[in-house]
Amino acid sequence: MYQQDYVLKHFYLLFPKAKSLEIYYSSSEDIVHKSRVSIKKYTGGFFEQKRPRPQQVIWREWKGEKIPFFFDADNEQELVTYHADGTASINYDIIASAFYLLSGWQEYYGPERDKFRRYTYKASVQAKYNFITKPVVNYYFDILKSVLERVHQKDLSHSLWGQQTFATCLTSDIDRLHSAWRAAGKQAFKATDFKNAAALLARKAIGKDAWDNVSEVTAVAEKYGAKATLFFLPSNQFYNGYPNADYDITKPRYQKLIQGVAESGHEVALHGSFGTSNDLVQLKSDQRRLPVQVKGNRFHYLCYQPENTEQVLQQSKLQYDSSLGFSEHFGFRNSFCHPFYPFDFNTRKAASFLELPLVLMDTTLYSIHYLGLKSDKALAAISPVVDEVVKFGGLFTLLWHNENFSSYSEYPVEKGAPSWRQVLEQVLTKLRDEGTSFLTCAEAAEKIREQEKTEKGKTGA
Repeated sequence: MYQQDYVLKHFYLLFPKAKSLEIYYSSSEDIVHKSRVSIKKYTGGFFEQKRPRPQQVIWREWKGEKIPFFFDADNEQELVTYHADGTASINYDIIASAFYLLSGWQEYYGPERDKFRRYTYKASVQAKYNFITKPVVNYYFDILKSVLERVHQKDLSHSLWGQQTFATCLTSDIDRLHSAWRAAGKQAFKATDFKNAAALLARKAIGKDAWDNVSEVTAVAEKYGAKATLFFLPSNQFYNGYPNADYDITKPRYQKLIQGVAESGHEVALHGSFGTSNDLVQLKSDQRRLPVQVKGNRFHYLCYQPENTEQVLQQSKLQYDSSLGFSEHFGFRNSFCHPFYPFDFNTRKAASFLELPLVLMDTTLYSIHYLGLKSDKALAAISPVVDEVVKFGGLFTLLWHNENFSSYSEYPVEKGAPSWRQVLEQVLTKLRDEGTSFLTCAEAAEKIREQEKTEKGKTGA
C-alpha cells in the first residue's frame, strides 16, 4: 500500500483534478469490474526480498516511445485494454515500476559506491538499459492520465508553472574563487598559450583572480531574464585529501558578497561541504556560516548517501535539496523531470523536503572521467533531454560552476569551438525559445508547496 500512496501522491501533484477519479489497483481477476480504470498489480516478492534490481525488463511502446516495465512477465499483452462497457485496464504495473524508480530503491539497497560513497551511474538500471535521458516515471503518469481522460471524458491537463509550460533553475556551485591562475593557467601554459597564462598571473597579482566572478554569474542570468541560485561552500578545509572551497566564507569580504547576492534578488543556498550528507551537526554548522537564511542545499560533489542523507536533510528543516543527479551522465537519476519528495525508507512515507532533480552539470559534459564531450557537440547531446522536460512540463535544473562563466576555463576548447560559457548561453537560449519560466530553486519549491496548500484547502484535508 505504501508504494501506491507514494506514487499517487506525485501523480496528483501533477494532475490534481484526477484526485476525484477512482483508480482500482489489484491483482484480482475481476479487476475490470471494480472501477472504471484499473491497474493490474504485481504479485511477486521483489520488494519483500529487498533486492536492488529486478531480474528482467519488458519494453512496451507508448506514443511512439519504448518504455521499460520491471515487474511483469507477459510481453505479449497490450499495454491498455479499453472494454465495451466503458471501463479500461492498464495491464502492466505502472505503480510498482514508478515506485521502484522514483523512490531510489536501487540506490538504497544496492551496495555499489564510489570513493565518495555515492551510488554509481554504472550500477543503475538507467545505465544498464540506456534510459537515463527518458523521464520514465512521467511516461507512466502519462499512461494513467490518458486512460483516465478517455474513460471519464475529462481534461486533466495542469501546469505547475502558471502561464509557462515548463520551468528552469539556473544554478551555480561556488567552489573556487581563487584558483584560475593555477588551474586555468596550467592549461594555458601546456597549450603554449603564454599570453593567457601571463594574463591570469597578472590578475592574480593585483588580487582579482579570473574566477572571482560572482558578478558574471548573476549578469548572465539577468541577460536571460533569470535569477540564479548560487550555492556557497562554507568549509575551506580538506576532507580525506579532497578540497572544499578555496576561500574562507567567514571573512567579511565574502559575507558582504553573499549578502549582496541575496539583496540583488538572486538566491543564496547552501553547498553542504564534504561529510555533511552524513552529519547533521556539520551541516548545521555550515549553514550558520552563511550570513543569510537559506532554504535549500546541494552537497559538494553531489555526495548524497541514500541510507543517511534523507534523515539528515529532514532534521535540518531545509525546504529543498538539489543533489540528485549522476555526475557521470546528464538526465534523470530518478527517472522523473519534476520536483518530488524523496522516499523515507524508515517511515515508508514521503520525506518532508522537496528534491529538485539535477538534470545537467557542466562537468559531466567535458570531464574525461565522465562524457568527455567536445564543446561543439554539447548542445546537440543535451537537446533531447530539454525536449523531454518540455514535453512533460517539468523542471530543468542545470548547474554551471562559476569558473565556466569565465573566459578562462580549466578545460580549454579547441580553436574555433564555443567556450563553455557559450555552451551555457546556447542552452539558455534554447530554453528561453521553448518558453520556459526561469525560477530560483526556492521559487520552484514554493510553487509545489503552494499547489499542495491550495488542493488541501479545496478538500479540507
